[in-house]
Amino acid sequence: MRAAIVSLVLFLSGSSALLFETLWLRLSGLAFGNSVWAAALILSSFMAGLALGSAIAALLTLAPDKSGLRVYAGLEMCVAVCGCTLVFGIPLLGEWLRPIFQALWAYQPLLNALRFSISFLILLVPTTAMGLTLPVLLEDPLLRRYEFGRTIGLLYGFNTLGAVAGALVGEAYLIGAFGLFGTALIAAAMSSAAAIIAWIFSAVRSETETPAQTSPPHLFRLPFANAPWNLLFVCMTAGAILLALEVIWLRFLRLYITSTATSFAVMLAVVLAGIGVGGITFSMIPRRFASPSRSCGIPVLLLLAAIWTLLSYIFFPVPVLPPNTPALTSAFLRQIGQLSAALMFPVAFL
Repeated sequence: MRAAIVSLVLFLSGSSALLFETLWLRLSGLAFGNSVWAAALILSSFMAGLALGSAIAALLTLAPDKSGLRVYAGLEMCVAVCGCTLVFGIPLLGEWLRPIFQALWAYQPLLNALRFSISFLILLVPTTAMGLTLPVLLEDPLLRRYEFGRTIGLLYGFNTLGAVAGALVGEAYLIGAFGLFGTALIAAAMSSAAAIIAWIFSAVRSETETPAQTSPPHLFRLPFANAPWNLLFVCMTAGAILLALEVIWLRFLRLYITSTATSFAVMLAVVLAGIGVGGITFSMIPRRFASPSRSCGIPVLLLLAAIWTLLSYIFFPVPVLPPNTPALTSAFLRQIGQLSAALMFPVAFL
């Protein structure tokens, strides 16, 4: 039951985070321009904040009297408040920055560095809070009775599936029905709901829980002298490759699909769905097949992902509909889903 409640909380958190990211990317054109570089810088700033939050979580330990769920509730409220503030504040920021950007237009490297610095600073608080949420939840004493890999696979999977829902529902309905500012309030309401559920459920204790269990050390503290640098390098490189592939996939599919906000949301949702389903699938694999002693698992998965990347291009199903088919028709949406699933889903799943 506790794992189910936390999974629901992370599902809401993932939906809220993707809604905010979508809104920030849409509004960033008002402050940083509509070029590919501007969008890439905003996305890089978003990822940098998430990484910073996870790094902070790896270095710190909760105080013995602190509940992971209560700290998580505070982080979600921070995301709700700061996320809405940015949605309402980015248009004003664009007005203030326009004279500076116009003066530096002839110096594009300096302009891009300034864009990244400003976008990183304004996204720093909410994205760092987002990066902290999952590691903080793993401090929960009852969840820590389960195997770490299974727990993080299940929770991260539901968090990512929530992001899938946020990407699809936001573009398909919420933004059109409630506008950018109304969607921001809905995203904030989701974060607040996750915070309230976590706060209420933090009072629940197991009858067998002892005081010693309520204040365990962090699952994955990172003393730099003993850090598993080989594994960390593999994780970092795999993340870089997957995001590079995502950029390539989106550019490739633009040859066959009309480039709209809806098509981008569907393609992003397919990638996130693959990651989320992969995490949940791992949490259900029998332990004897997913033992930590089986060190060949990561190389095999990476090799399979590489092979499937090649096969997905060799056997890519060239679409029947022309790329200028009107958006939001059933045939158009079905074509986006089929092409995205064939090209992206298996690799993201692996």
